[in-house]
Amino acid sequence: MPNYSLTLNIDPTDLNVIKAAGQRLTLAKPVGSGDPNVVWLSIDPFQSTTVEWTEDYWIYASTTEVSQGNNISKLSEVTPGPALDAGYYPFTPAATFGVFQNSPAIATGTFAAENMMPYTQYPALTFGLSQSAMVSKKLAERKPISAQSVLSQQQIQMTPFTNVYVWLQSQFASETIITKIVGNNAVARFGGGVNDITLKYDPNRGVFVPDAKSEGLIERGMIELRMPLLL
Repeated sequence: MPNYSLTLNIDPTDLNVIKAAGQRLTLAKPVGSGDPNVVWLSIDPFQSTTVEWTEDYWIYASTTEVSQGNNISKLSEVTPGPALDAGYYPFTPAATFGVFQNSPAIATGTFAAENMMPYTQYPALTFGLSQSAMVSKKLAERKPISAQSVLSQQQIQMTPFTNVYVWLQSQFASETIITKIVGNNAVARFGGGVNDITLKYDPNRGVFVPDAKSEGLIERGMIELRMPLLL
């Protein structure tokens, strides 16, 4: 599986302002269409922070309601992991994931689970993907990147992307459900030969932008700056 690395640099003067405001580096990854709906990593900022990960995923189940600001409590997780794609895991009435089932109806790169929990016990449960990362060489193990409510006897299919959304905020911790990303943010798109991206914080625009080595990635569409606050 590919290995990716994202480095975020902040000038010392700007870092003092960010720390005083209680702001944190925030990363999220989309699963399926649309923007991410879970804070993957909330990180105390330093002058330079490097996040490294492999494109491995786990599937979890939870009773946490998919609602703004809820912190996800994983109750069950696929073991052994990481999860396999192009098939599904049955989530049994015993509240555990069963043996992986190959399925030609599920595409390569898509992970799936089938909620077999009886409706009388739980009408719906929350399912999602989780992913590990090394944050400045410290392990952040299997943090959720998505959350979706799945009714009893229904299946969820989840297709993760290698895009990483980056922004500053002070409200939400890791593993928190969000309805939308508020404020200026950058999207770093990995893959296609791009395994390492370095961004630096631009205080005038309130967003992370490419450093000199990564500037050409904007023209290639590998980095997108979203700045609704400046529109």
